[in-house]
Amino acid sequence: MAGYRQSLWLLAVLLACFLLPGQVQSAQPTDEPEPHGSLLIQTPGEQAQPGGLSARIYSLAPEALITQTPLNTPVSLPPGSYRVELDILGGTVSRERVLVRSGRTSTVILSEVAALQVNVLDKKGQDIGLGVEVYDGVSNQLLGEFLSGEIILAQPGLVDVKVAVPPQSQWWRDIELLRGGLRELTLRERVRGELLVHPRLAGKDVSPLTQVIIYAAGTQREIARSEPGQEHRFVLETGSYDVFVANPTGRGKPFVLERAELPDEKTVEKDVHLDGPTDPPAAQPPTHLEPQPL
Repeated sequence: MAGYRQSLWLLAVLLACFLLPGQVQSAQPTDEPEPHGSLLIQTPGEQAQPGGLSARIYSLAPEALITQTPLNTPVSLPPGSYRVELDILGGTVSRERVLVRSGRTSTVILSEVAALQVNVLDKKGQDIGLGVEVYDGVSNQLLGEFLSGEIILAQPGLVDVKVAVPPQSQWWRDIELLRGGLRELTLRERVRGELLVHPRLAGKDVSPLTQVIIYAAGTQREIARSEPGQEHRFVLETGSYDVFVANPTGRGKPFVLERAELPDEKTVEKDVHLDGPTDPPAAQPPTHLEPQPL
């Protein structure tokens, strides 16, 4: 009987040796991956944020492309160090050993780039999406192309910008792109109206006898002229103009200068009255009459 009990005791010891370590091991918590952090890639705050651009994110050891992420949009990543690359007009910018921590957001600001926006606006002020080409200002090499209305990132420096405006392209030469800044170029569709000038003398239209010259308002810069004829009609961009009418008839005023406004595409008709003395007296300073005694 004692031998039987001793055998049971040895069996219990052996079972404990085999079973208890497994039970202890199974009771230990399993290793879980560390929570992710996030990475945010931006351009400087004074730049309007470009859309449609994506940066590449690489692991370091071994180096491999992990993901691509749009600018200004956080991307979730495991904790670690990464390399960031972004293709821009004229080259590539990068950041080495960008650190991502668990539960935190790491921000990378690409301060060494410049931004460029070209707008081509219709009569309503809406961009019409014409093709834009950018050339190196020194080598004349094509750096890239995009559509008007978009904001693109580029290397700082001098560039030439070409816009495919019919019937021939519009060029901007030696445009300086500054580090961390936004350069904006705008073309507006020309809105033209008509100005019809009627020189009048004694109530009659004397267009066949008069000459009309149009100047930019407030300047002596001549815009157009019309010699004596049946009518004086001008097609001009909207805005303000000075209308000079020369009257060689010897009757009325020898000339008149008046302002005209073209607010839109409609035809503006302007009467210019030449009636008056042939030789107007020179302007005299005002005099003050003394009151006469009653």
